[in-house]
Amino acid sequence: MQSFSVDNNNCGYNCEYTSGLIYFPRKYKDAMPVICNPVTGQYATLPVGKEYIRCKSFLGFDPIDNQFKVLRMHNNLRKDWDNYILTLGTGNMWRKIQCPLTHYPVREGICINGFLYYLAELADELSDKKSYAIVCFDVRTEKFKFIDAECYYHKLINYKGKVCGIKLEYAYDGGFPLKLSLWVLEDVEKQEWSNYSYCLEVKNVKANCNLSVVGMTARGEIVLVKEDAFKPFYVFYFNPERNTLQSVEIQGVGEVQKWSNIDIVFGFVDHVEDLNFDIM
Repeated sequence: MQSFSVDNNNCGYNCEYTSGLIYFPRKYKDAMPVICNPVTGQYATLPVGKEYIRCKSFLGFDPIDNQFKVLRMHNNLRKDWDNYILTLGTGNMWRKIQCPLTHYPVREGICINGFLYYLAELADELSDKKSYAIVCFDVRTEKFKFIDAECYYHKLINYKGKVCGIKLEYAYDGGFPLKLSLWVLEDVEKQEWSNYSYCLEVKNVKANCNLSVVGMTARGEIVLVKEDAFKPFYVFYFNPERNTLQSVEIQGVGEVQKWSNIDIVFGFVDHVEDLNFDIM
């Protein structure tokens, strides 16, 4: 397995997973965006392009043409954002595309069946009130669609083939008990949502830190992990249909304590091994 350094000197750093590849976006000017295949150890850095003040990017996959694409949005404190697309394996050249509505991405995205979804804040010059939308980006046609968001979601996941907004509310500073709220987009065209809320509590497990929802398994279990790598480290599986919560302790995580730095945990569900795709 090869190794590389990423821009992870900030606890708010994030990475994204799509169809077997992991994407580490560029966060600071002295860093490089990286895409890697965790199975083969192969990785590639992406061209940076021109300098910018603010930037957000996502990795999407088109299952029809079998293509990975990176969607990048940035500006230099201007009103409008510039939108670019890079198709992996085609010479790594950024192409500028148009978006009909000015928006600012605020959370990580999720790619489902060729559509990239992410939460965005909409620009409103006439009001100070913030409004949010789910942006639906067709990776193949490179077209944008906007869906009214029910609230500010902490996470978007694939809920049985549908996009689902997740919100966690803690009773204390972190850990259990907590309230897990789900908003499932039942119909994209009609913008119809279903809402579910659950109270999660587990006994005999020490988990006082914040938790992160990493996705849903093929069996319909929502997976939560601790956000830091301190021992003991647990993964939690919540079954909404049975309203059951199972905890699994992972050995070997947090064995060496680094008080000068915090190890960040990224979890992914239903990993697909792809030994053939060349990301170079």
